Amino acid sequence: MELDICDVTLWLIEKSRLSRLHVWVDQHYTQIGRQIAGITIMTSPRHPARLTEAAREAFFALGYTIENTGADTYGHQFCDGHHSRHEAIQAFARIEGALQRWRSE
Repeated sequence: MELDICDVTLWLIEKSRLSRLHVWVDQHYTQIGRQIAGITIMTSPRHPARLTEAAREAFFALGYTIENTGADTYGHQFCDGHHSRHEAIQAFARIEGALQRWRSE
């Protein structure tokens, strides 16, 4: 999941032209694998809904299900942002490819 969080983060930074943002993923204690409870995008000074929706689509395209049952959750560590330009390009291509496949299904 850490790779997916980083790739979605790098993809969103490129798409939004923001210099920095964080993708926060919550998971219920009973959820396993690619089941998550929610996604929040944190930027300064607010949490833009359009970026959250884009991140949700990216996680769906990567095979995740999103279901918040209201039970206790824990957050996964967000991407530290220390990536090379090459890694950012690879992440962008990976997410774009997943989205294209997902949308064509």
